[in-house]
Amino acid sequence: MLRLLAAFAEYGTLSKTAEELHTSQPAVSRAMQKLEDELGVTLFDRSKNRISLNRFGMLAAEHAAKIVSASSKMEEEVREAWRKSRIFSYGSIASFPIFELNPIIGQLYMGTEIVPVLEETEPPLIAGLESGKYRLIVLRNPLEGERYYSRVFFREKLSVLLPREHRLAGLKSIPLSALAGEKILIHDKIGFWFPLCRERIPDANFLVQPELSTLREIVKSSGLISFITNISWRNTELPPDKTAVPVEDPEADVTFRCVCLREKQRELAALFSQIKAVSERYA
Repeated sequence: MLRLLAAFAEYGTLSKTAEELHTSQPAVSRAMQKLEDELGVTLFDRSKNRISLNRFGMLAAEHAAKIVSASSKMEEEVREAWRKSRIFSYGSIASFPIFELNPIIGQLYMGTEIVPVLEETEPPLIAGLESGKYRLIVLRNPLEGERYYSRVFFREKLSVLLPREHRLAGLKSIPLSALAGEKILIHDKIGFWFPLCRERIPDANFLVQPELSTLREIVKSSGLISFITNISWRNTELPPDKTAVPVEDPEADVTFRCVCLREKQRELAALFSQIKAVSERYA
């Protein structure tokens, strides 16, 4: 009834109100009469072919509009909260933390849609955590402040996979800049690793592969340079004609941290327990 009253105040006639609210004019008329009966107050001035709000009706309609608006907002916020509870959205600065987290989250939050987002820089991740877009983020730099709770996830170190006859293959370590001008196979969904390589390797010709499985097959069958990490080739034999040379740039040795807002720490306690187990496994 309050919704009908607020609509009548907006549209001015029973017919227009009925049309906009997809109901019948007699139904609107009956609802207005019932509201008057419940309040014990006459809200309308009635003539032969028209009714209009009197001053009491206008006051009632003003309050009705506020109540209807508050009710709509309540419904919207409750539905949105329910929707978010069915989605676990998180962000990561690199791809392999996602590979580790997805099965853990899937097991802990069964029936929940998992939405991982890969970013190349950390500010969008932090902003997403602050806004509630992400429940969790994975960073490569510590996030200071009492507002956050974090736990070390695992360490990832970059190496260059070189043909054994390559001029750099015999070195114990190399800077990324030593690969200047080379043709290099690379996966495009690796987060911050790609911009790091673009920045540090002048004039490199990056041969971007969107599918990781395809890239690995090309790595095995070609003499092209590529990258590996201690995580990406864990428990996998390197091609016999290739050698892995560690990258000596400090930025190529990363310790990932999983971060949430401290207010969410208890809610995510089981997840952080599993993160700790992964950390210990990689230690």
